[in-house]
Amino acid sequence: MDRHGRAQAVVVISPVRRWWALWLRISWPPADLNPLLKRTLVRLAFIHVAHWALVDKVPARGSRSGARRLPHPYLLFQSNFNDDLAAYIDAFALIVPWRMRLMWHGAYGFPGPAVVDRFLQYVLSNATPVQHYYCAYPDGSSRMIGQALELSERHATFARLADGVGDAEFTDAWDRFVEENQLLL
Repeated sequence: MDRHGRAQAVVVISPVRRWWALWLRISWPPADLNPLLKRTLVRLAFIHVAHWALVDKVPARGSRSGARRLPHPYLLFQSNFNDDLAAYIDAFALIVPWRMRLMWHGAYGFPGPAVVDRFLQYVLSNATPVQHYYCAYPDGSSRMIGQALELSERHATFARLADGVGDAEFTDAWDRFVEENQLLL
């Protein structure tokens, strides 16, 4: 795991059974299109980026004839997030345990998320050192960045509406803008 400011990265590589890799390949496309499945994770607001992939040959890209098939498919999980890894894993185990089972159930040695310490140990034992990751705002949380983007949109709207108004109107509009938006941050 690598930490930069508030942000931290993790890469977890887990060998999975072939039948489980097939399940993941079939279930990922419809799950990706379903906003209800992502809603809880978006509300947690500590994930900067997360990506899942399956690797069953090396090199993964290129011609099939030149690639070497791996003995097992590997589930690759990479993420940048706020806080520390233990808190990150705790949140997943406690808030969306069924998703952890749907993702890792077919991985060799997966203990399930019910006992958080064993789940964390599984993640740590399958984590690989992070060689590089990019974080545009390492001292900002995901929630802070989202709020700043929202404030930027609101300010652009305010600027369009306030263009060409008189001083007194502008002062009143600015006071309202500040009052309405100070709780955003």
